[in-house]
Amino acid sequence: MKKFVLAGMLGAALATPALALEHEVMIDHEDGPIAADYKGSVTIETTQVGSAGVAGRPSTLRCNWTASLNVERVAMVGESLRSQRSLTTEDVASGTRPGWCETSAKAIDKLVDSRSDRFRTAMLALVEQDRSAILAEAESAQNNSLGG
Repeated sequence: MKKFVLAGMLGAALATPALALEHEVMIDHEDGPIAADYKGSVTIETTQVGSAGVAGRPSTLRCNWTASLNVERVAMVGESLRSQRSLTTEDVASGTRPGWCETSAKAIDKLVDSRSDRFRTAMLALVEQDRSAILAEAESAQNNSLGG
């Protein structure tokens, strides 16, 4: 029995993709408009904790889950610059479910889907933070082309 519980705890972290998000932004720049496309996905990680109860004793078995937002950005400045970047926000949503993680997967996916507004807000915050990075990359490319 100890091997079974230990194996369940060691192999506890599972990652599954869930929600998908997209966003487009146009930024004015002196070299021309910058088109930035963002594609986001949600990754759910689960951790099995506790143990199944023996006959006559309550079970402490539960599944802790955390959902993170991963965003891939591709920005184009005219034909001269193509920039890619990965952005991540950890723990946008989290919770716990009683029982085994494997049997709670669909319920956890539904919980994440019900919190889609939270993920959309987190994505828009990443987009806003990324704006200065895009402009800095465009300026750097412009300075390199003028200086080189």
